[in-house]
Amino acid sequence: MTKLIAIPPLADFAPRVGLYLAQMEDVRQRTKRYVEGLTAEQLAWHPQPNVESIGTLLLHIAAVERSWIGEDIERRPMGEEWMIGFPIRFSIPQISGKPVAYFFEQLDAVRAETHAALARLTDDDLPRAISPLEGGSTPEQYTIEWILYHLVEHEAHHKGQIAVMKRLLPKFS
Repeated sequence: MTKLIAIPPLADFAPRVGLYLAQMEDVRQRTKRYVEGLTAEQLAWHPQPNVESIGTLLLHIAAVERSWIGEDIERRPMGEEWMIGFPIRFSIPQISGKPVAYFFEQLDAVRAETHAALARLTDDDLPRAISPLEGGSTPEQYTIEWILYHLVEHEAHHKGQIAVMKRLLPKFS
């Protein structure tokens, strides 16, 4: 017997929107599994000043999702509290001393906002062009569909970085 592995759209969302969200949820669960059980020290370690720690990468994933969904789709500016997701860009210290539960709370809070925002969309909204808020870093426009695809790709990319970082972790006493 062949086992079928699939990612069905999440219920209570428009079909294509629900499919993107299901993909985002699948990647998120894999990301969380990679970091379960890591200590605060392991989450804060980074091999060089210009390399993000696992904890920083987790906050970066949350911050980018908050940016694309909250700022660009919903037009709600991000606060300075999200700078911690981009410490190298802003020349601030990387996060340290936080347990894995802290990072899960941040990821989960942003994902709850994403669920609420996407519940208001239909599949007909997906080709709609979105411009970044004033002061954004690029003059480009993006479709909502591209944003949702990009969020899947973005987290998968950083999940790979996290996997490599776990292999590089030194032995902590």
